[in-house]
Amino acid sequence: MILHFCDTTKQDLIMKTTILLLFLFILIQNTYSQDDSIRSVDHSKVTLSTDIVPQWKVQVEVGGSFWYNEFEYFFLPGTEYESAMTYYDLRLNNPSLAFRLGIFKNAELRLGFVFAQEFNGTLPDRPDYFETRNGYYSGAPIEAGIKIKLLEESKIIPSAAIKADIFIPAGDYYFHMDYVSPVFRLMLQKNISKNFSVGANAGYGWNVYDYFTDKYGSYSLSLNVALGKKLGAFAESFSYFQYRRTPDHRIGAGLTYRFARNVLTVIQGGFGLSERSPDLFGSGGIGFMFP
Repeated sequence: MILHFCDTTKQDLIMKTTILLLFLFILIQNTYSQDDSIRSVDHSKVTLSTDIVPQWKVQVEVGGSFWYNEFEYFFLPGTEYESAMTYYDLRLNNPSLAFRLGIFKNAELRLGFVFAQEFNGTLPDRPDYFETRNGYYSGAPIEAGIKIKLLEESKIIPSAAIKADIFIPAGDYYFHMDYVSPVFRLMLQKNISKNFSVGANAGYGWNVYDYFTDKYGSYSLSLNVALGKKLGAFAESFSYFQYRRTPDHRIGAGLTYRFARNVLTVIQGGFGLSERSPDLFGSGGIGFMFP
Protein backbone atom coordinates (compact mmCIF):
# COMPACT_ATOMS: atom_id res chain seq x y z
CA MET A 1 0.00 0.00 0.00
CA ILE A 2 2.84 2.40 0.79
CA LEU A 3 4.55 1.68 -2.53
CA HIS A 4 1.27 2.20 -4.37
CA PHE A 5 0.77 5.51 -2.53
CA CYS A 6 4.26 6.66 -3.50
CA ASP A 7 3.74 5.73 -7.17
CA THR A 8 0.42 7.55 -7.23
CA THR A 9 1.93 10.62 -5.58
CA LYS A 10 4.80 10.63 -8.09
CA GLN A 11 2.37 10.35 -11.01
CA ASP A 12 0.26 13.18 -9.62
CA LEU A 13 3.35 15.31 -9.18
CA ILE A 14 4.49 14.64 -12.77
CA MET A 15 1.01 15.41 -14.08
CA LYS A 16 0.74 18.65 -12.08
CA THR A 17 4.22 19.70 -13.17
CA THR A 18 3.35 18.96 -16.82
CA ILE A 19 0.13 20.97 -16.54
CA LEU A 20 2.00 23.86 -14.87
CA LEU A 21 4.70 23.88 -17.56
CA LEU A 22 2.06 23.75 -20.28
CA PHE A 23 0.19 26.64 -18.63
CA LEU A 24 3.40 28.70 -18.37
CA PHE A 25 4.21 27.98 -22.01
CA ILE A 26 0.75 29.13 -23.14
CA LEU A 27 1.00 32.21 -20.90
CA ILE A 28 4.39 33.15 -22.32
CA GLN A 29 3.17 32.60 -25.87
CA ASN A 30 0.17 34.82 -25.23
CA THR A 31 2.19 37.48 -23.41
CA TYR A 32 4.80 37.81 -26.14
CA SER A 33 2.76 36.97 -29.20
CA GLN A 34 3.12 39.16 -32.24
CA ASP A 35 -0.52 40.17 -31.91
CA ASP A 36 0.27 41.89 -28.61
CA SER A 37 3.21 43.91 -29.87
CA ILE A 38 2.74 47.63 -30.42
CA ARG A 39 1.66 48.33 -34.00
CA SER A 40 1.19 52.07 -34.30
CA VAL A 41 1.63 55.37 -32.46
CA ASP A 42 -0.89 58.13 -33.11
CA HIS A 43 1.55 60.89 -32.20
CA SER A 44 3.31 62.53 -35.14
CA LYS A 45 1.43 60.79 -37.90
CA VAL A 46 -1.71 62.49 -39.21
CA THR A 47 -2.98 59.45 -41.13
CA LEU A 48 -3.97 57.13 -38.30
CA SER A 49 -3.90 53.37 -38.77
CA THR A 50 -6.83 51.01 -38.27
CA ASP A 51 -4.94 49.04 -35.60
CA ILE A 52 -6.59 48.45 -32.23
CA VAL A 53 -4.71 48.05 -28.95
CA PRO A 54 -5.09 44.38 -27.83
CA GLN A 55 -7.78 43.68 -25.23
CA TRP A 56 -6.87 44.79 -21.69
CA LYS A 57 -3.55 46.21 -22.85
CA VAL A 58 -2.72 49.85 -22.11
CA GLN A 59 -0.73 51.92 -24.57
CA VAL A 60 0.80 55.17 -23.32
CA GLU A 61 2.02 57.72 -25.88
CA VAL A 62 4.15 60.77 -25.06
CA GLY A 63 5.12 63.38 -27.62
CA GLY A 64 5.03 66.93 -28.85
CA SER A 65 4.56 69.02 -31.98
CA PHE A 66 5.15 72.51 -33.35
CA TRP A 67 3.93 74.82 -36.15
CA TYR A 68 5.86 77.87 -37.31
CA ASN A 69 4.71 80.62 -39.63
CA GLU A 70 6.36 83.86 -40.73
CA PHE A 71 5.49 86.59 -43.20
CA GLU A 72 6.54 90.15 -43.97
CA TYR A 73 4.32 93.19 -44.36
CA PHE A 74 4.93 96.92 -44.78
CA PHE A 75 3.94 99.35 -42.03
CA LEU A 76 2.87 102.86 -43.17
CA PRO A 77 3.99 102.35 -46.80
CA GLY A 78 4.80 105.46 -48.85
CA THR A 79 5.63 107.59 -45.80
CA GLU A 80 8.83 108.53 -44.04
CA TYR A 81 7.85 106.05 -41.33
CA GLU A 82 7.63 103.13 -43.73
CA SER A 83 9.00 99.94 -42.24
CA ALA A 84 9.12 96.29 -43.18
CA MET A 85 7.67 94.24 -40.37
CA THR A 86 8.23 90.51 -39.97
CA TYR A 87 5.41 88.76 -38.14
CA TYR A 88 6.13 85.35 -36.64
CA ASP A 89 3.96 82.79 -34.89
CA LEU A 90 5.14 79.61 -33.15
CA ARG A 91 2.75 77.14 -31.57
CA LEU A 92 3.80 74.17 -29.45
CA ASN A 93 1.82 71.23 -28.15
CA ASN A 94 4.42 70.04 -25.72
CA PRO A 95 4.08 67.81 -23.89
CA SER A 96 1.13 65.78 -25.10
CA LEU A 97 0.05 62.57 -23.41
CA ALA A 98 -2.38 59.89 -24.59
CA PHE A 99 -3.75 56.67 -23.11
CA ARG A 100 -5.27 53.89 -25.22
CA LEU A 101 -7.01 50.93 -23.55
CA GLY A 102 -8.16 47.85 -25.45
CA ILE A 103 -11.60 46.87 -24.14
CA PHE A 104 -12.66 44.40 -26.84
CA LYS A 105 -10.94 42.65 -29.71
CA ASN A 106 -12.13 45.39 -32.06
CA ALA A 107 -12.46 48.46 -29.80
CA GLU A 108 -10.31 50.73 -27.66
CA LEU A 109 -10.94 53.71 -25.39
CA ARG A 110 -8.80 56.82 -25.73
CA LEU A 111 -7.89 59.79 -23.51
CA GLY A 112 -5.52 62.62 -24.42
CA PHE A 113 -4.03 65.67 -22.67
CA VAL A 114 -2.00 68.54 -24.17
CA PHE A 115 -0.16 71.54 -22.75
CA ALA A 116 -0.26 74.28 -25.39
CA GLN A 117 2.04 77.26 -25.86
CA GLU A 118 1.99 80.02 -28.46
CA PHE A 119 4.53 82.77 -29.12
CA ASN A 120 4.03 85.56 -31.65
CA GLY A 121 5.28 89.03 -32.35
CA THR A 122 6.78 91.46 -34.85
CA LEU A 123 10.37 92.26 -35.81
CA PRO A 124 10.84 95.71 -37.46
CA ASP A 125 13.73 96.49 -39.80
CA ARG A 126 14.21 99.94 -38.24
CA PRO A 127 16.14 100.35 -34.96
CA ASP A 128 13.82 103.15 -33.80
CA TYR A 129 10.81 100.78 -33.86
CA PHE A 130 10.24 98.36 -31.02
CA GLU A 131 9.62 94.71 -31.54
CA THR A 132 6.54 93.12 -29.96
CA ARG A 133 6.32 89.80 -28.17
CA ASN A 134 3.38 87.80 -26.85
CA GLY A 135 3.27 84.45 -25.07
CA TYR A 136 0.37 82.20 -24.06
CA TYR A 137 0.56 79.03 -21.95
CA SER A 138 -2.25 76.73 -20.90
CA GLY A 139 -3.73 73.30 -20.99
CA ALA A 140 -5.64 72.51 -24.18
CA PRO A 141 -9.00 70.68 -24.48
CA ILE A 142 -9.09 67.13 -23.11
CA GLU A 143 -9.72 64.53 -25.81
CA ALA A 144 -11.81 61.46 -24.97
CA GLY A 145 -13.24 58.89 -27.34
CA ILE A 146 -13.45 55.41 -28.77
CA LYS A 147 -11.98 53.68 -31.82
CA ILE A 148 -13.73 50.70 -33.38
CA LYS A 149 -12.41 48.41 -36.09
CA LEU A 150 -15.17 47.74 -38.60
CA LEU A 151 -13.50 45.48 -41.18
CA GLU A 152 -10.44 43.27 -41.36
CA GLU A 153 -8.36 43.50 -44.51
CA SER A 154 -8.97 41.01 -47.32
CA LYS A 155 -7.42 40.58 -50.75
CA ILE A 156 -9.69 43.28 -52.18
CA ILE A 157 -11.18 45.20 -49.25
CA PRO A 158 -8.97 47.41 -47.01
CA SER A 159 -9.26 47.28 -43.25
CA ALA A 160 -11.55 49.99 -41.88
CA ALA A 161 -12.03 51.67 -38.51
CA ILE A 162 -13.94 54.63 -37.14
CA LYS A 163 -12.95 56.99 -34.33
CA ALA A 164 -15.38 59.19 -32.39
CA ASP A 165 -14.00 61.80 -30.00
CA ILE A 166 -15.16 64.73 -27.94
CA PHE A 167 -12.99 67.68 -26.92
CA ILE A 168 -13.77 68.84 -23.39
CA PRO A 169 -12.99 72.52 -22.64
CA ALA A 170 -10.04 72.86 -20.26
CA GLY A 171 -7.32 75.39 -19.54
CA ASP A 172 -7.21 78.97 -20.82
CA TYR A 173 -9.94 80.27 -23.16
CA TYR A 174 -7.27 81.15 -25.74
CA PHE A 175 -6.84 77.46 -26.64
CA HIS A 176 -10.28 75.94 -26.37
CA MET A 177 -13.90 76.02 -27.42
CA ASP A 178 -16.72 77.08 -25.10
CA TYR A 179 -18.58 73.77 -25.14
CA VAL A 180 -17.92 70.06 -25.66
CA SER A 181 -17.08 69.58 -29.35
CA PRO A 182 -17.30 66.28 -31.30
CA VAL A 183 -15.18 64.99 -34.19
CA PHE A 184 -15.44 61.78 -36.22
CA ARG A 185 -12.85 60.09 -38.41
CA LEU A 186 -12.94 57.16 -40.85
CA MET A 187 -9.67 55.25 -41.37
CA LEU A 188 -8.77 52.86 -44.20
CA GLN A 189 -5.60 50.82 -44.64
CA LYS A 190 -4.40 48.38 -47.32
CA ASN A 191 -1.20 46.37 -47.67
CA ILE A 192 0.11 46.51 -51.23
CA SER A 193 2.92 44.06 -50.55
CA LYS A 194 4.94 42.78 -47.62
CA ASN A 195 6.83 46.06 -47.31
CA PHE A 196 4.38 48.63 -48.69
CA SER A 197 1.00 49.85 -47.47
CA VAL A 198 -1.29 52.82 -48.03
CA GLY A 199 -3.62 54.58 -45.65
CA ALA A 200 -6.40 57.15 -45.93
CA ASN A 201 -8.40 59.14 -43.37
CA ALA A 202 -11.42 61.41 -43.65
CA GLY A 203 -12.87 63.40 -40.76
CA TYR A 204 -15.53 65.93 -39.82
CA GLY A 205 -15.98 67.92 -36.62
CA TRP A 206 -17.60 70.89 -34.89
CA ASN A 207 -15.94 73.46 -32.61
CA VAL A 208 -18.80 74.82 -30.51
CA TYR A 209 -18.54 78.40 -29.20
CA ASP A 210 -20.98 80.73 -27.45
CA TYR A 211 -22.15 82.53 -30.57
CA PHE A 212 -21.33 80.18 -33.43
CA THR A 213 -20.25 76.66 -34.41
CA ASP A 214 -17.10 76.25 -36.49
CA LYS A 215 -17.46 73.22 -38.77
CA TYR A 216 -14.37 71.66 -40.31
CA GLY A 217 -13.30 68.67 -42.36
CA SER A 218 -10.04 66.91 -43.12
CA TYR A 219 -8.53 64.18 -45.22
CA SER A 220 -5.10 62.58 -45.47
CA LEU A 221 -3.24 60.02 -47.57
CA SER A 222 -0.07 58.15 -46.62
CA LEU A 223 2.39 55.73 -48.20
CA ASN A 224 4.27 53.50 -45.76
CA VAL A 225 7.34 51.37 -46.39
CA ALA A 226 9.21 48.90 -44.17
CA LEU A 227 12.95 49.53 -44.47
CA GLY A 228 13.84 46.68 -42.14
CA LYS A 229 12.56 44.74 -39.14
CA LYS A 230 12.74 47.82 -36.91
CA LEU A 231 12.87 50.84 -39.23
CA GLY A 232 10.04 52.21 -41.34
CA ALA A 233 9.35 55.36 -43.35
CA PHE A 234 6.24 57.17 -44.54
CA ALA A 235 5.15 60.15 -46.59
CA GLU A 236 1.75 61.77 -46.34
CA SER A 237 -0.30 64.70 -47.54
CA PHE A 238 -3.21 66.14 -45.62
CA SER A 239 -5.66 69.03 -45.75
CA TYR A 240 -7.98 70.90 -43.39
CA PHE A 241 -11.13 72.69 -44.55
CA GLN A 242 -13.18 75.28 -42.69
CA TYR A 243 -16.26 77.22 -43.75
CA ARG A 244 -15.38 80.49 -45.51
CA ARG A 245 -11.65 80.00 -45.00
CA THR A 246 -8.95 79.03 -47.45
CA PRO A 247 -7.92 75.35 -47.22
CA ASP A 248 -4.83 74.33 -45.29
CA HIS A 249 -2.76 71.87 -47.38
CA ARG A 250 0.42 70.27 -46.03
CA ILE A 251 2.90 67.57 -46.97
CA GLY A 252 5.24 65.69 -44.65
CA ALA A 253 7.43 62.63 -44.20
CA GLY A 254 8.81 60.72 -41.27
CA LEU A 255 10.37 57.64 -39.76
CA THR A 256 9.27 54.96 -37.33
CA TYR A 257 11.64 52.87 -35.22
CA ARG A 258 10.87 49.90 -32.98
CA PHE A 259 13.21 49.83 -29.98
CA ALA A 260 11.51 46.73 -28.57
CA ARG A 261 8.41 44.71 -29.23
CA ASN A 262 6.36 47.04 -27.07
CA VAL A 263 8.22 50.33 -27.67
CA LEU A 264 7.75 52.30 -30.90
CA THR A 265 8.73 55.85 -31.79
CA VAL A 266 7.66 58.17 -34.63
CA ILE A 267 9.09 61.47 -35.92
CA GLN A 268 7.81 63.67 -38.75
CA GLY A 269 8.49 67.02 -40.41
CA GLY A 270 7.07 68.93 -43.34
CA PHE A 271 5.86 72.22 -44.77
CA GLY A 272 2.68 73.94 -45.90
CA LEU A 273 1.47 74.22 -49.48
CA SER A 274 -1.16 76.95 -49.16
CA GLU A 275 -1.25 80.52 -47.87
CA ARG A 276 -3.01 79.54 -44.67
CA SER A 277 -0.63 76.66 -43.89
CA PRO A 278 2.32 76.96 -41.52
CA ASP A 279 5.70 77.38 -43.16
CA LEU A 280 7.14 74.48 -41.18
CA PHE A 281 5.82 71.84 -38.81
CA GLY A 282 7.26 68.90 -36.96
CA SER A 283 6.32 66.33 -34.35
CA GLY A 284 7.61 63.35 -32.45
CA GLY A 285 6.26 60.71 -30.13
CA ILE A 286 6.98 57.39 -28.45
CA GLY A 287 4.55 54.68 -27.43
CA PHE A 288 4.79 52.04 -24.69
CA MET A 289 2.44 49.09 -24.30
CA PHE A 290 1.70 47.57 -20.88
CA PRO A 291 1.73 44.99 -19.40
